[in-house]
Amino acid sequence: MLSFHSSAAKGAVSVATDAKTIPPEVNWIDAMRPDAQEIAFLERALGIEVPTFAALSEIESSRRLRSENDWLYISIPMIYQPEGFIPGLTPLGFVLSKDLLLTVRFKPMKAFDDCKDNLAKQPLQPGGPGVLINLVELIVDHAADILEGIAGDLDHLSELIFGASKASARHGPREDSDRLRTLMQKIGRNGDLTSKIEDLLLGVARMLPFVATNAAAYLEADIRAKLKSLQRDVASLNDYETNLTGKSHFLLDATLGLTNIEQNNIFRILTVVSVVGIPPTFFASMWGMNFKNMPELEWTYGYEFSLCVIAMSALIPFIWFKWRGWW
Repeated sequence: MLSFHSSAAKGAVSVATDAKTIPPEVNWIDAMRPDAQEIAFLERALGIEVPTFAALSEIESSRRLRSENDWLYISIPMIYQPEGFIPGLTPLGFVLSKDLLLTVRFKPMKAFDDCKDNLAKQPLQPGGPGVLINLVELIVDHAADILEGIAGDLDHLSELIFGASKASARHGPREDSDRLRTLMQKIGRNGDLTSKIEDLLLGVARMLPFVATNAAAYLEADIRAKLKSLQRDVASLNDYETNLTGKSHFLLDATLGLTNIEQNNIFRILTVVSVVGIPPTFFASMWGMNFKNMPELEWTYGYEFSLCVIAMSALIPFIWFKWRGWW
């Protein structure tokens, strides 16, 4: 699907895909999952090669950032939210010239929806670089919002892990296991999303100086200033993301440590119980043997005596473990 936008209109511009040329006032073409007919129209009208999904997915810098015939070809990984699934990465392509920007994408993206919603309030800046700056600003803002959400989630998880409460102390082994498993899943999801934000910021950090250098001939002063400001914003977000990654690793290690403590407690209880049960088992086995010459069988109170010995043999180790603080 193709949508055409210009700095003179506050909404989409209607352009037929069988037209020979694109109106000169159009300075942004958004290609969302373009089909073969739409790709052929763009290539015929613009005289360029529209990048494919495979080409945009390349990870080499030479494939993500290149210049051909006054057109800049740029691709970055972009975050999208599949319905009912965790966020994923999808390639996003920019084809930039002095007068026009072509964006090629294959998934819905919040930054593009926000940009189109803003057109009713504020028209696009003229030229291709102005549109690119608008989109990148929204992409960086979206990444910052996600990082802020991750920071809030990690703070909440940290409180759940280290904020010992009476309610959590009453949990049984099964409840503790389920709780720790849930915590690890939440920490893992936040860590995975943080790594995707890192990929996005890395792509934007490489793109901005490339545009500043290769489009320097037609960049206006305000565009250059915004490019420098975006580079500073991306650098600060990279530092913030690094801090969140370290916090995710710390919380994950802490949760694993708590899991080990819970397992050690269970094994300790099983060990104490088994040791306490050894002496009674010994005496019960000894007096349960069927030998003819067993003096205790002739005692008047032999049965009661054996029960007392068995009980004391269990009670004494239990008291000793309790006194040592092992129980």
